[in-house]
Amino acid sequence: MADMLVAEFESPDALVAGAEHLRSLGFVGLDAYTPFPVPELDDILGVRRSRVPKAVFLGGAAGATLAYSILSWTNAVDYPLNVGGRPYNSLPAHVPIVFETLVLFASFASFITVLVSSRMPRLHDPIFDIAGFERTTIDRFWLTVGDPRRAAGSIDDEQADRVRSALVPLGALTVRAISRRTPSEAP
Repeated sequence: MADMLVAEFESPDALVAGAEHLRSLGFVGLDAYTPFPVPELDDILGVRRSRVPKAVFLGGAAGATLAYSILSWTNAVDYPLNVGGRPYNSLPAHVPIVFETLVLFASFASFITVLVSSRMPRLHDPIFDIAGFERTTIDRFWLTVGDPRRAAGSIDDEQADRVRSALVPLGALTVRAISRRTPSEAP
């Protein structure tokens, strides 16, 4: 019993055809590794919109609000100084600091959201041990079948045979079974 199956394709068209066929057969947990974006895969794989823009906006808004609140409190309540007759809570004087804090918090929110949504830092993934997987960055296309977040052994032998018989006629060069478990997690 394998945790997932990995199929290698030579062209993006074959990869898209294989992914569509597996989706029509009811397989879930499909993922693709490609050397360049293949827009047709987004709908097939069920890729959702990124959460990063919302996190950046919220982080920036929180940073700007925090900076303006601290500056207003400090200048108007905690340590008021009347310099040149300006009001204690002068917006133009606060703009540079508020903007810098907005950018700082937005960049932190972006960085943290990207790390969390991509499950980083992951120093090793068993898929990297597959012979020839390094060609993904050059000219090969890979499709994985099976949900790595499910319980171990998510692909049984019958399902593996169904995947192999479905993908080989569509142009899969190889179909291999891999396990995402570490040796200490093995039954």
